[in-house]
Amino acid sequence: MTIRTQTLLMVTVLLAAAVLATAGVVGWSSRRALLAETEAQGLVIARLLARSAAFGARVMNDVETAIGEQMVVEATMAAHLVAMGEAAGVAPKEINRRLKQIADDTVLDEIWITDEKGHAYLRNIAEMDFTFSPDPKQQPQAHVFWPLLTGKTKSVVQEARQRDVDTQVFKYVGVTGVDKPRIVQVGYHATLLQQLRQRMGLTRLVNQLVSEGSVIAIRVLDKSMITVDYAERVGDAKLPEPTDSELANILSLAKQGQTQSFLEGSLLNVVAPIGDEGGELKGGAILVTFPTDRVQADIREETQLAMAVSALVFLLGSAIAIFGAKTIARPIVDLTDMTRRIAGGDFNQRIDIPAKNEIGTLAASFNEMTRRLNDSIENLKETTAAKERIESELKIAHEIQMSMVPKIFPPFPDRSEFDIFATLVPAKEVGGDLYDFFFLDDDHLCFAVADVSGKGVPASLFMAVTKTLFKSTAGNGGTPGEILARLNAEICRDNESCMFVTFFCAILNIRTGQVDYSNGGHNLPYHLHRGGVSPLENTGGRALGLVEQSPYVSGRMVLNPGEALLLYTDGVTEAMDPSDTLYSDQRLERFLASNRGSSPRQIISDLVSDVRHFAGAAPQSDDITALALRYFGTTEKMSEKLEIKLNNKISELGRFNRTLTEFGRRHGLAPRLVHDLNLALEEILTNIISYGYPDNREHEIKVRLSVQPGEVKAEVEDDGQPFNPLEASEPDTAQSLQERTIGGLGIHLVRKLMDNLEYKRQGDRNLLTIKKRTQKS
Repeated sequence: MTIRTQTLLMVTVLLAAAVLATAGVVGWSSRRALLAETEAQGLVIARLLARSAAFGARVMNDVETAIGEQMVVEATMAAHLVAMGEAAGVAPKEINRRLKQIADDTVLDEIWITDEKGHAYLRNIAEMDFTFSPDPKQQPQAHVFWPLLTGKTKSVVQEARQRDVDTQVFKYVGVTGVDKPRIVQVGYHATLLQQLRQRMGLTRLVNQLVSEGSVIAIRVLDKSMITVDYAERVGDAKLPEPTDSELANILSLAKQGQTQSFLEGSLLNVVAPIGDEGGELKGGAILVTFPTDRVQADIREETQLAMAVSALVFLLGSAIAIFGAKTIARPIVDLTDMTRRIAGGDFNQRIDIPAKNEIGTLAASFNEMTRRLNDSIENLKETTAAKERIESELKIAHEIQMSMVPKIFPPFPDRSEFDIFATLVPAKEVGGDLYDFFFLDDDHLCFAVADVSGKGVPASLFMAVTKTLFKSTAGNGGTPGEILARLNAEICRDNESCMFVTFFCAILNIRTGQVDYSNGGHNLPYHLHRGGVSPLENTGGRALGLVEQSPYVSGRMVLNPGEALLLYTDGVTEAMDPSDTLYSDQRLERFLASNRGSSPRQIISDLVSDVRHFAGAAPQSDDITALALRYFGTTEKMSEKLEIKLNNKISELGRFNRTLTEFGRRHGLAPRLVHDLNLALEEILTNIISYGYPDNREHEIKVRLSVQPGEVKAEVEDDGQPFNPLEASEPDTAQSLQERTIGGLGIHLVRKLMDNLEYKRQGDRNLLTIKKRTQKS
């Protein structure tokens, strides 16, 4: 996809997103505005109804109060008339007739006059006999008039309410008698009050708003969420009653004084609380239901308008984007073509883009880049040629340096009294470490290891000078201390570079095993003996090349046959892993303790591998040099034992084979005898490793080799489970392989190869001894 297409696509997508977002926001805003307007209308209606209800209630209360006061007057007049009539001796029957005539001719509907016991013996309704009682349970309405009989109060005005004897709504007023204790009560049917309430109260306004306005239904709820008034538009589907959860939500809104609107299908419900202006309805709520047909139509109209405007903006923006993409992409396409030609090797390309923006700056940068590339390529060619010359010279220097140290092993194949091996691994192409060994005479071997300060070419040149001076100085005789003293004086002379070298020098008497040595500030060598590994005693002495008149003391130790020395430089112990942890003297001692029975070549090879494994991906920080010497002694001392320790791992057999071969060579054993001995021991060790340790843990196996007059003996000691291989039955070799039982061939092979086998169990260890008659090679 080209950048022009990418730019066009990106701009189009962004433009489409912006247009759609704008249309969506406009539509949403329109919807919210229309719904808010409808909600405001519902709130206005709710407030209007609340205020109208409160006004109607106040008017009705005033009317009812006025009627009550008039009825008190009428009841008082009735009390006086009755008292006067009874005083004049008028019969009760005549009084009742007159009371009925008064009720028929006036707005009063009932007149009740009692005796001292509350029995209404005078009344305008002859067919209804009634006696007042003070018990509110028996007479919830009439009991309030009893205090008139007892004289506790003069008059009682009761609000219009449903009476006890039937379901009619009456308003009653009573006064006490003027001549004796009695109740004089007049009653007024509340039809007029109900008519006034309907004409002036909430119901008329609710019905009028529903029938004439754009409202579908109005429900007025008191503070207990009981419907006080309800009206819905005729002809519409009947709306369901509010559920308990809906009423609970409306009550919560009313208590919080909040207004809320919500859609139910095509209807919009607006809930508005009734505040202080609602009078007795305070704390209630009004639920107004509006149709949303007009609102939905307005929303659709606004949305269609927004989409039309958005489409127009999108088309106009797309046209501008196409033009802009072509304008922006043209110089980028030119830059791409130029880059492709540069990638093909043509660094003479130039591009001319006069634009005064980032593209023009980029084009100028490309032109500058090609110019600098040409210059860099020329410089690189010169640098590469110089580097190749230096590398060639360093390679030659490396070969020269390595040719200066002995690298042919064994160096003295005709000498069986000792075995020696050494290696030098420079950290760079050339280094400052050195090792050397040579015979001073037939019985004295001089050997040394040294480490020049610094690395690289200067150190290698200083090493070459030091090695030459050492060999010539040692040839003049003397103890190792005297040799180092003379060598130090020679190095200090004309040492303008102020370089120095640590140096360890030793002389081995190959007949006695005596080693005389002296140390010039070097790492102390390790003595590998049967008891373990230990460093030589330090004789003191500073590095060579620092102070011309430095004294150097000689030390002495004796190597027993089979024992060894390891000389090394600090490149071994100061090798670092990626986390800058040192290899350390302790790790070197553990390695030598585990490998002290190996041949010098094997010790050096395994040591270098262990150091490299420890360092991992970390670069080599210093030259690594190591020299191992194992002393066997003269022929009369070679009968002493060599002990080899192995872990119960098959991988240990390779090291054992090499050590055994070296042992045979040093003792002048016939190759055929060494081969048979190696084959027998390998079979024995394989069986022990494979079947002797069911716990799968690490164990140590010891093999002791010794050459006696006329025979070679090997003792194999292990702590595996008890097993006597001599008790194994001889296999029937006449049978075919399919007919033979599994096992027994290994020990059969050992019996055939060796001249004598012995087994015994010593404590918790197996000890197998095998012997083979010798024949010198």
